[in-house]
This record gives sequence, structure tokens and C-alpha cells, in this order.
Amino acid sequence: MDIKTARALLIRFGGLGDLLAVLPSISYLRKTMPDGELTLVCREEYGRLFQDAGFADRLVPAGGREAALLFGGLSGADPETRRWAGGFSFAAAWMQKPPDPSLEESLRSMGIPLVRVIALPALLSVPVSRFFFDATVSMAPDAGTNAPGFGECTRLPVGERVAASARGLRPGVAGGGGPFAVVHPGTGGESKRWPLANFLEIVRRLAERGMAGVLVTGDAEEGPSFSKPLEEGGLPPGWTWLRRPEISGLAGLLAEASFYLGNDSGVTHLAAACGTKVLALFREDLEPAWRPLGRTRVLAAGTVPEIGADRVWLALCEENFL
Repeated sequence: MDIKTARALLIRFGGLGDLLAVLPSISYLRKTMPDGELTLVCREEYGRLFQDAGFADRLVPAGGREAALLFGGLSGADPETRRWAGGFSFAAAWMQKPPDPSLEESLRSMGIPLVRVIALPALLSVPVSRFFFDATVSMAPDAGTNAPGFGECTRLPVGERVAASARGLRPGVAGGGGPFAVVHPGTGGESKRWPLANFLEIVRRLAERGMAGVLVTGDAEEGPSFSKPLEEGGLPPGWTWLRRPEISGLAGLLAEASFYLGNDSGVTHLAAACGTKVLALFREDLEPAWRPLGRTRVLAAGTVPEIGADRVWLALCEENFL
């Protein structure tokens, strides 16, 4: 098989952080398949980041008609879908847990000669991204001695569309010029979430030091426990509340930011992938496997609320974030 011109089907279900966990794997395949065709099955809004970066040539939305073939095979598929399914040289699927056997069976029924479904083991001794990367390298066609290493594959380049999306957000920060920070107080699960009051305290201290910024919230933070304090108390001068931004614009904004502060979340992983300096707040049991890549400092505790505001502020000062 000529790896440089191979046609590959890449599959990753889940949220933003889940997709970014396989960024090094997909980057490796792109770098070793410069003239190949990479089709990525994932949530479409997140996959666009990979397409804009040149890591995917085509997107297949998870849950769409074509993605349904992954579990049902070609039986009953229309001629156009059958044509799309033909000609893949290999398929790789990265899964959080042992997958339904029908996935591998369906991929093989599509006539794909090399199929690898990579699932996380129950006990993991390396970061998730590293485990997936090593497994991908071992299953991919031989790339020769010039194959890139893990460290070369951890960055998500910001494409022109992403940069253009960010320009519509940037003017709201400190008049459109100067350094700024991005703070994201959201994540799933109370034990992973630092109290909003603590984030607002850090924002207040940053503003007193002359640092402008953006506080970003998403759908998970639209409830009264988040929106009411922000609506009633507001933010200090130079700070903007950005609600539910489009993912491309957010990526571009993160790439421009001086630093980022957030919980264990997809946005935190996105900031790290974009090359932003990151201070991440983690549960101790999740940090070894899921810590973000890149220029990241992690503060961890049994539950994230146990981390004090003074400890976070000290870390920002010690690491020269300010």
C-alpha cells in the first residue's frame, strides 16, 4: 500500500475533548499521508477545526446517513452511498470503551482491507492521547524513518476561516488591542467544576493588574447558577462575557490569547491544542490520563472545589502568565 496516496476512514465519536484526544493520531496520519484522502467521522462542528487545519479532507457527520453504515454495513444502502464507501485503504476508530463488535464487522463488510478499532484499556499507564497515538502508529502502513514523533503532532494549526471567525470577537476585548486572557468556568460534573465565585475573584484580580479578557460560557452554563451572578454582578472594565460562541471563532480567539484558565473541559483541551498557555484545574484521579497537551500547568485536588483561589493566583504569578 502506498501510504502517501491511501484513502483512510477515521472515526471518533464524543465531544470536543474526545476528538482532541486523537489530534496527535490524526496529525500523524496527515503528515505521513500528504497526498492521501482522510475522511473523518465525528461531530461536524468540531470536525471543521480539523478540516480547516488541513488534517481532514472530508467530514462525515456522526449520526448522518453515511455514518449509519458504520454499524449497519452496506445492506440497503443507495448506489451513491455505496460508491462513497468503496475504495478505503484502511479504517481507524478510536473508542473510549470496548466497542460493539458490529462496528468492526460493518467496516470489513465495506471491503476495507485494514481495519483497526482502538479502545482504551481498563488500566491506563500513559495519557490517553499518547496511548491512541502509539496504537495508531503501530497499525498505520509503514511511514519509514521520517515518520513524525508524538511531540510534532500535538498542535492544531488555526486555518484562515478560524482566524476570520475570531476577528468578529476580538474587537470586544479591551478595545481590540493589547494582551488578553480567556477564562472558561464550565465543565461537566460538580466535582470537576471550580466555583464560579472563584473564577470571578481571579477575573477581578486580573483586571486590577490591567489584564483584559473574555469569560466564555457555553450551553452547559446557561442555567441560573451561572447566568444570574454574571447578569447581576457584571464583569470589571476590560472584560467581556462571551456566551455560546461558534467553535471556530472560539479557537481563533484562544490562539490569540495571552493565557487561558479553565476546568477539565473540551475548551481547555482546545486552548492547549491551539498553542495557548493554559492553567487547568483537574481532579487528581483524572489528571494523569486526561491532562491537556502543550504549554499547560495543571493544579489538581480530590475535587476541583478544594483548590483555593489563592493557589490559582499564585500559580498564575509563578508561571509568568501575567
